[in-house]
Amino acid sequence: MQNTDRNSNMDSNMGDDMDNDMNNNINTNVNEQPTQSDDKRLREMYDKLVGYEKTIHERNQKRIKIGLRCIYIIPLFFLVLLMIVPDSSKLIFLVLWIVSLFAIAVYLIGVEYVDYKLQEKMNEISGRDAQCMSVSPVVQIDDRVQEIAERVEQRFDTMQQSKGEDAEQ
Repeated sequence: MQNTDRNSNMDSNMGDDMDNDMNNNINTNVNEQPTQSDDKRLREMYDKLVGYEKTIHERNQKRIKIGLRCIYIIPLFFLVLLMIVPDSSKLIFLVLWIVSLFAIAVYLIGVEYVDYKLQEKMNEISGRDAQCMSVSPVVQIDDRVQEIAERVEQRFDTMQQSKGEDAEQ
């Protein structure tokens, strides 16, 4: 019985020693200041990441342009074939026309979604606000309308204050 008590005490003491060692290591790592070489290396890695993101974004923009051209050309091709061919093959070209429209639309949605998520991650990494990444003109217009409304309210308030001062005099 005493033997098992000794073992359990030794195990708990070893566990305490290991915890203390880990805490000491953590404290020394936290207190260490990053060196300039680490800062430089991190800066280089960040710059590479930003460059990589920019190239992927540019490629996605080219893919979107190509997809938009395809959405005009490919269905138009099937539509012309639909008008030219005899009655027996019209159903096939009609189906191909519809499928091509949907396929290109799914492709464009996928590319835009990947690009959006990439920009979202990059803004999260860089700490920029989500409003900065928005390419949507609706968001930009909404922000502009809010700014104008705030200015109008400020001018209205100053006009009321000046009228109140005039009435007092």
